[in-house]
Amino acid sequence: MVLGLLFSLLLCAMNSYLTLSFGVIEEGPTIAALFFFALMLPFGAKSITTTEMVVVATMGSAGGSLGFISNFYAAKTLTGDPYSVLDMAMFGIVSSLIGLVMAIPLRQLLVLKENLPWPGSRAVETVIRTLVEKGDPRQALVLVGVFLVLTFYVVFNTEDGYGWFPAELVFPGLATVGGAIALSPFAIGGSYLMGMRTCVGFLAGACLLMYCKQWMPLGPDESPHRYYWPGLGFLVASGLTGMVLNWRTITASFRSMLAIGGKTDDPDPVMSGKALAGFAVVSFVACAAVLNLRFAVNMFLVVVLVLVAGLIQNIIATRAAAQTAFNPARVMGILLQGVTAALGGKSPAINLTGAGFVAGSGAQASLLTADMVYGRAFKVPSRWQFWTQLITVVPCSFAAAYMFDWIRTTKSIAEMPAPIAKMWAESAKVFDQGFHALPSGAGTALLIGAGVGIVYTLVELIPAVRKWIPESIGLGLGLVLAPAYGIAFFVGGFLLWIVLGRWAKWSDATLTTIAVASIVAEGIGGVLKPVLAMAGLMGHP
Repeated sequence: MVLGLLFSLLLCAMNSYLTLSFGVIEEGPTIAALFFFALMLPFGAKSITTTEMVVVATMGSAGGSLGFISNFYAAKTLTGDPYSVLDMAMFGIVSSLIGLVMAIPLRQLLVLKENLPWPGSRAVETVIRTLVEKGDPRQALVLVGVFLVLTFYVVFNTEDGYGWFPAELVFPGLATVGGAIALSPFAIGGSYLMGMRTCVGFLAGACLLMYCKQWMPLGPDESPHRYYWPGLGFLVASGLTGMVLNWRTITASFRSMLAIGGKTDDPDPVMSGKALAGFAVVSFVACAAVLNLRFAVNMFLVVVLVLVAGLIQNIIATRAAAQTAFNPARVMGILLQGVTAALGGKSPAINLTGAGFVAGSGAQASLLTADMVYGRAFKVPSRWQFWTQLITVVPCSFAAAYMFDWIRTTKSIAEMPAPIAKMWAESAKVFDQGFHALPSGAGTALLIGAGVGIVYTLVELIPAVRKWIPESIGLGLGLVLAPAYGIAFFVGGFLLWIVLGRWAKWSDATLTTIAVASIVAEGIGGVLKPVLAMAGLMGHP
């Protein structure tokens, strides 16, 4: 539990940085499990139990996923004065408590009553079985070795580092359109966890972005990803189209939800009905008090956020993650902004709380539900996972708040990629002022991107076509990230999936370890640079 809490704080800080740098995070259960195994290995692999691995992984994922809430804080900074550290921490706490309440019916609906694939949870289960049941000490050596080498590279590269190594390689003749490859450990290593089709989507998005710069109202030295309106339209429209296409899933979730009050045969209840009622009341009252008194959200909107963002959107988003390993939190955030604005909360400060609630409650509800899938596989009591995750809420909420405040004071949020935060910020401006507030041509680009997103998502439904075209999520993200990162994701996917996996026949466990070490190295290295700068050991970034 002590190590689980430490990992949760570390992963929360790391992902606060990564989500503003890339818009993509690795929530943390695999990372926490691998590092716990590596630290305990000197005491003997047989001393480690699967139950301990599950608890550490659950706590790590709780902290790692809460780092996503930095997008909410960043969006507020981009639309007005930033929140104070206390306000950020209080919002993180109360939204997380609502998420924990909602995780209990989500477990009933999606784990006990439906047979879903849960690819992310199954991957964590595979890693734990490989390490503990098969006893593979080589993974600890691979983890530590790759981590140390890549952390050294990140600290000593040219991106705010000591400048010994290049942070990217520019393609001759393509500099003006952003043609480069980012030598990013996160992008190259993390690509393995996303799948090769998604990596091809990143490449397609990057190439399309570079080609279309000639029609964008940008300066000659500006990267095309700064004109992210087509990408925003594509991501939102494809996400909404996917929800409409999955209407059976949504109605099935509602049917299941209506049956919650019926008699169930749960051999492993998280808590009694009375305990749940008491915990829910405390969480709802605390949430209402904070949102009303500190964030000026009226009580009607508080109820809407709890019911829609806390429960309904989490049912939809978690079910999507259970089927595809992708949680559509970005799209859900914009939807909740629209719902909040439509019900009277038009100002950016108010409608952004919809996106913030998605980030906070979803971080806890969706991930704890997924964690309980591999916990169930190892027969770990669900209440152990619930209460150990609860332990992380307060410290990680403060960690996320302090980490964002630190990033904000050492870097310009406007100059960071922060694709999700910028989407939410621009959406807030639109909901506040209407489409006439958009830059010239942005509305047309938004609609074109949306139209393409709808058609593309429909085409993906055709099995014979789907396997030959890039994955839509990768394509959408490739349209809003800098081309250098989109290309890096593809190169990483080709290296790990094709070269090392298919041709060199490296094991899935080893490639997963390399991917995890790469992600952690980027996050830790990025955090170390401002620390070294503040200590006077490096020029200030």
